[in-house]
Amino acid sequence: MELINGNLESLRFKEIFKIWTQLGVNNGYIASNHAFFKHAVDKNLKAIIVEFIQCLKEENKQLTALLKDNGVLAPPTAIEYEKLKMRDIRGKTAINDTEISAILSMNIASSVITVSQALEISVQKKHTTKYGELHMRYAILGAKLIQLSKDKGWLLAPAIT
Repeated sequence: MELINGNLESLRFKEIFKIWTQLGVNNGYIASNHAFFKHAVDKNLKAIIVEFIQCLKEENKQLTALLKDNGVLAPPTAIEYEKLKMRDIRGKTAINDTEISAILSMNIASSVITVSQALEISVQKKHTTKYGELHMRYAILGAKLIQLSKDKGWLLAPAIT
């Protein structure tokens, strides 16, 4: 990290490591969510899966650009899958919507936490702003999924004794 005119011009090692790790995690989430999309039956759940994949891909573009600007190569990307279509609904599923919703909730929560951690260690205002935007997008997406889970009866309240 070097100071140029009193400003931090490059990312610190911690930031680079965090970005690189997040890109790898995001690629895994993208791949698993493509599989979930193929098994999901509920159209609203499919819409949330598509939105999550879009958020992850947009985040990956921004993070890859940050690394490139600092002379660091990004990790290899996941295999590019065919375009997801909302009308691709299968009658028989190996994974039911309740399970997909639960796993997707964990993935979104993990993304919120990871972006929050990156936000915490970022030094430059432009990076902090990007992480803040991503944090809000994931939080909103998580709220949508919670509401959908409540509406569909997939979210079970703890037993009261």
